[in-house]
Amino acid sequence: MEETHLAISRRLLGLGASAALIFAACGPGTGSSTAPTTGAATTPAGSSAAGTPGATAAGTVDWIACVAFDTAGLGDKGFNDLAFKGLNDAKAVGYTPYSSDAKNSTDYANNIASLIEKGCQSMVTVGFNQGTATDAAVKDNPTIAFAQVDRAWDPSAGTEPVNFTGLDYQVEQSSMLSGYLAASFTKSGKIGTYAGQAFPGTTRFMDGLYAGIQYFNQQKKPATAVTLIGWDPTQKDPSKTASLVGGSGAADTWNNPTKGKQFAQGFLDQDVDIVNPIAGGTGNGTIESMHNAGKWAIGVDTDQYVSIGPPTNAAILTSSQKAIDVSVLDFFKSSSGGALGGKDYSGTLANNGVLLSPFHEYDSVISQTIKDEIAALKDALISGSVKVCTFIGAPADATARGVPGC
Repeated sequence: MEETHLAISRRLLGLGASAALIFAACGPGTGSSTAPTTGAATTPAGSSAAGTPGATAAGTVDWIACVAFDTAGLGDKGFNDLAFKGLNDAKAVGYTPYSSDAKNSTDYANNIASLIEKGCQSMVTVGFNQGTATDAAVKDNPTIAFAQVDRAWDPSAGTEPVNFTGLDYQVEQSSMLSGYLAASFTKSGKIGTYAGQAFPGTTRFMDGLYAGIQYFNQQKKPATAVTLIGWDPTQKDPSKTASLVGGSGAADTWNNPTKGKQFAQGFLDQDVDIVNPIAGGTGNGTIESMHNAGKWAIGVDTDQYVSIGPPTNAAILTSSQKAIDVSVLDFFKSSSGGALGGKDYSGTLANNGVLLSPFHEYDSVISQTIKDEIAALKDALISGSVKVCTFIGAPADATARGVPGC
């Protein structure tokens, strides 16, 4: 049975990344939170009638904050749920929140328009695929502050609009750490990965995973090199040889656990014992199958050990996280304070915008030596003495996939 929004809200209390992200912003104190209601006809959280702000213990902020979710929807245990938490946190500090769900990509423009009609003053669109609809809205509504999760502004498109902020996350950094961990943990020497579709929001996870495995091979020189199945960034066009869900629509691509189980079996048949799925709810099916097989998985976006819960989460070694919830809330604070946009936010290991989740029940299994090596790799990525770009092939191709500095 599908989770209610209230149940999701309660579960999300454990998902927030402990990060201090830097925006030029200030905001009121914290208060109690009630889950926003989402749907085709958007309604404000905590209100009985449209247009009536819900009161909070912290008082109210004279500002309407909105989120347009991507097609994976609430309950994806990933980036939609984290953006939802950011909106819920805005509600807790006094903002009036609205949101909308997208069943298909054809809903994007209409959802944004419906939120604008509600009087939204700051709006976050979730997911790289909402770029076209977001750009049109940015152009047509110069007094509204827009931000988009999983996107940095492309300079070839011209000067970044003054009312747009890209919320970009250098997940290739945190994924390089998870790749190193996976390479140290695998028993078969084979790790697998796949994505719903190939675009920077997914391929950067896979680039980082590959880089971490190659760095492990370079540093540790195992008798048999650890290999990655499903992604080879050294190919001229790696997306043509990548393992991708594809699918006929959003439900088939991003919310199809049955298909995720099929991917898991395909990897298990190749002796893969750790899989890193980047495919929303589809990936949850993979994690379940890996757990049932007594094997392991790596989560994405949020700490999936927390979000998925027992018993399936026992398969998760760690997760490569984005602090989406924190950046969404800070965007609302920044824009309500007068900063419409014009400059992207980039989440890195240095500012805790991306991070490696705790090892949870594997903490006592992973040696202190490996933990120290991962900490040293993190420091090296922050300082720039180690770069993901070094390990992932042609620089121009990597830049096109969104990996900065290649």
